[in-house]
Amino acid sequence: MQSHGSLKNLCFVAIISSVAVFVLGETFCNKCQSTDVKCLNETHFSLCTESVAPDQVISCPDGQICTGLKKICMPRGSTEPSCPTDADVTCPSCNGSTLFVCTSRTTFQMCNGDKLTSQVTKCKDNTYCAISGKKFCVDRCEALKSGIQCNRESPLEL
Repeated sequence: MQSHGSLKNLCFVAIISSVAVFVLGETFCNKCQSTDVKCLNETHFSLCTESVAPDQVISCPDGQICTGLKKICMPRGSTEPSCPTDADVTCPSCNGSTLFVCTSRTTFQMCNGDKLTSQVTKCKDNTYCAISGKKFCVDRCEALKSGIQCNRESPLEL
């Protein structure tokens, strides 16, 4: 009977360890995970393999999030995303010397001094905001080469 108790304790330790590895080790954005997937945000990912171009961005189906689990996309609410929406969100702000700023990956707004105006302008499909490159919107490849200027899913409400 003592070996049954030891086996039970060993299984418990193994389960807790694997959960800790997942929670502590794979909750980062833009980091290749053990599944050879890199979650770029809550709903998009790319593959970490030499046989696929690194600029290929794949979207999870509607209502699903990118995870570090074997099933890459899971229904929203069933588990925590590997790259939560609020993680590492960086977007430029109006500083008094800029005329426009990106307010999400696919939108930009005009600045009035250090304040945003209310009009949100959307880039064409399959393009990303690229104000600092003196273009308003560029294709995915160009955006990934120069860096996404705002990784927010949608602009903040005013």
